[in-house]
Amino acid sequence: VYAPTSGSAKVSVTEIPMGYGYWVRSFDMYNLNLASLASQGTKHILLHSYVFTSFGKSAVSSWIKQANNYGITVHIWMQVAYDDGWHALSNADGTFNYNYINSKINEAKSYASVAGVGGVHFDYLRYGGTAYKFPKAAESINYFVKNAVSAIKAINSKCIVSAAVMPEPNSMLYYDGQDIPTISKYLDVIVPMIYKGNYNQNTAWIQSITKWFVEHSNGAQIWSGLQTYGSDTDVSKLSVAELSGDAQACLNGGASGVIMFRWGVTNFINFNNLKLS
Repeated sequence: VYAPTSGSAKVSVTEIPMGYGYWVRSFDMYNLNLASLASQGTKHILLHSYVFTSFGKSAVSSWIKQANNYGITVHIWMQVAYDDGWHALSNADGTFNYNYINSKINEAKSYASVAGVGGVHFDYLRYGGTAYKFPKAAESINYFVKNAVSAIKAINSKCIVSAAVMPEPNSMLYYDGQDIPTISKYLDVIVPMIYKGNYNQNTAWIQSITKWFVEHSNGAQIWSGLQTYGSDTDVSKLSVAELSGDAQACLNGGASGVIMFRWGVTNFINFNNLKLS
């Protein structure tokens, strides 16, 4: 016979619509045809944070409401460690750059508090190839992610927190400080930037890289990021057929979504035609 015990726990669950969408630069906000995008299965818009400077908080919030009415979640796409130059999150002696880290956490909190915002997306969450020069590079990114996610969730528990990362499993920890098994414990979504043109790769590579991220994530969904044009030296748009094939390869690799980089240099595929593996 055991003594009776009782207890309770509160669990917050973030429901995430299928990750189909686009990165969108700030000045393109009013150029989007929301009805058309929604009809083709778009569920997410990653809208660059400069939009607040361009149009003001009130106008952005109003536009987000329109997007929400079409079933589209709007994420504010912010730059963490790069803005007119690189900013290391740790110092050469291994201490963390707390002033800068806290400033970026506060920035993220400000976006999470805007009415209608459904997500905060971290870009440039890395060291730009120099992480090996900093003794605590990966630890500083892990620290930022853990604390930023906690701060965002305290404001809006349903806010989807995501991060763009490099598609380089064998070198991203050494050069960029990106520790996927750790940051995936805290993030809702990880978006590897699987830009085949920049890496002179093919569709099979897209599926392979996606599969690696799926297998090494400790809780975060994987939304594969795709390049919609030839490469950074060739901005000609890829065909709908090629983009659709690349997107399907992501799902075949186990991804829960596909984010296109970017609106403005893309042909539009119908996400509704993709098949989950």
